[in-house]
Amino acid sequence: MIWVGALIVIITLIAIIKRFDAKMVLFVSGFLMCLISGQWLMALDTFYTKLFSGGIPQIICAAMGYAALMGFSECDKHLSTVMMSVIKKARAILIPGVIIAGGFVITALGSNAGSAAAIGPVVIPVMIKAGVHPVFAATVLALAVHGDYFMIGSHGAVIGEIAGKSAAEVVMSRMWPTGLAVYVFLIIYTLVLGKVLKEDKGFVDTTGAFSDEAQLGKVNGYKAFMPFLPIVLVLFGLFANKYVEAIPAFSVQQAMLISTCWGLLTLRVNVTEGIKAYTSGLGRGLGEVVSLIAAAGVFAAGMEVIGLIPALITAMESNPAIAIYAAAFGPAAIAALAGSGDAAAMAFHSAVTPHVADLGLDPSSIGSLASMCGAFGRTMSPVAGVTIICAGFAKVNPIDLSKRIALFSIGAIIIGIIMLGYIYQ
Repeated sequence: MIWVGALIVIITLIAIIKRFDAKMVLFVSGFLMCLISGQWLMALDTFYTKLFSGGIPQIICAAMGYAALMGFSECDKHLSTVMMSVIKKARAILIPGVIIAGGFVITALGSNAGSAAAIGPVVIPVMIKAGVHPVFAATVLALAVHGDYFMIGSHGAVIGEIAGKSAAEVVMSRMWPTGLAVYVFLIIYTLVLGKVLKEDKGFVDTTGAFSDEAQLGKVNGYKAFMPFLPIVLVLFGLFANKYVEAIPAFSVQQAMLISTCWGLLTLRVNVTEGIKAYTSGLGRGLGEVVSLIAAAGVFAAGMEVIGLIPALITAMESNPAIAIYAAAFGPAAIAALAGSGDAAAMAFHSAVTPHVADLGLDPSSIGSLASMCGAFGRTMSPVAGVTIICAGFAKVNPIDLSKRIALFSIGAIIIGIIMLGYIYQ
């Protein structure tokens, strides 16, 4: 039955690459493997257990609900305007500034496509007016907001549950240090690439097609800060609780809910409509992200009962490095072809990450490597949402962005392997 399972897995990967709905594909494949093994009820039980049990759904839904409130209250627009107003004053730091600003925005908002949509109408015209070629401007923006692994959200929660840590601990101790190294490499890469291609200056927009009218006329500093409030609460509680027991160490979902209530009270929005936006975000979290995790759990359950996971673990026992390189290149390759790193990374977390401790490897590191490399692969995909959004703002072909991003992604994967596969073991 192992070969039948292997054939189903191959068909599953092809279907994901062909852009069939990842949730449907993973669930159907997992159910089919359970059915062949005579345990089809396990697939149903696994789906609902993953969908509603544990802290993972709470973290994801709370984060997406708060992000929806930030969009409704236009806090994301105020944040992007504040950052760009600083960058525009110094042409020499324009590209590094955009990258740093993008890192802050993705950390606050958690969605790379959403971050690009929030700051793109401001960032793209600013760079083009400063002489940056539209293709390169779109490339810089896509790279700047690639780091959704900075957000203490779904991937950190899944990995943390496996490793016996909080989502904040996983992200802060593994993804943040590695991500900072990647962003340093990213700044160097874009500066060199712009010089080599001669696209970092000298472009003149003769069509008048680009303007920064999307920038807000008057910035509200408080609204610009609000997207960061949950992160501030989590970090403050995490460190302060070590010294003052009366100060609680807030969980991610607690920090998100506190920030939501505070935002509804202080942002001067229609509270009823704000709550609708928040609950709509909660629903999207369950329908788009948690359901994907649940479907990946069914897929992993099918691989387990049909014998694929035991065979894979046996192969890795003789050479644990297989797990390191599988975590890096597997999600990255699928993400590059499919345009989404989540499906491949979540499937890896369900099937492999729980077993790497038996191989003498750290689940926090290997899980983080899979999640981050999924992000690196997605960033260079011409069919990724963020790539299409950035290309649309700059009125260029997404393929041209992918050509410029590919070398960065390879370099980022190597950095991830070194730091998470070896240094943080």
